[in-house]
Amino acid sequence: MTSPDDLADGQVPEPARLADLSAIRDLAVAYAGAVDDADWARWQALFTPDARIDYTSSGGIVGNPAEVAAWMPGAMSVFTWTMHSILTHEVHFTAADRATGRVHLFNRNGVEWEGAPEILDVGGFYVDEYARVGDAWRFTSRVEQTLYLEGGGFAAMLRGMLAGSQD
Repeated sequence: MTSPDDLADGQVPEPARLADLSAIRDLAVAYAGAVDDADWARWQALFTPDARIDYTSSGGIVGNPAEVAAWMPGAMSVFTWTMHSILTHEVHFTAADRATGRVHLFNRNGVEWEGAPEILDVGGFYVDEYARVGDAWRFTSRVEQTLYLEGGGFAAMLRGMLAGSQD
């Protein structure tokens, strides 16, 4: 089991900490794969049942895994394809079986808008909390922080909708 105290930047972690880091980073990659595959049962299993998920920065909802998994198929149906990329992933252990993280994201999505194909690029990061549950790590919280939406008319519509919701 890993120590709760954080390592200094660049410090070599112990083997147990390396295994935990690998498992947490694999969790983030599995999340991206589950979204791209529209496998909502797999996606839901990546969270603790009482986890809090917040997609409001991109026009989505806040809820627990069951609520959000029920919402996702309809929300994602607008896309003809998705490609979620997980980039820089920083993890800090807060206890032996708890950690927080920040994961940069770049999502490229295909969408039909006014009869023509467009690409919607979404950039930002996730603010995560993780817990070890048995022999696996799970999300206990995931908050998406969308920094930009780029593309054609669909992106402009989303930006306008989000700007209006902040009034």
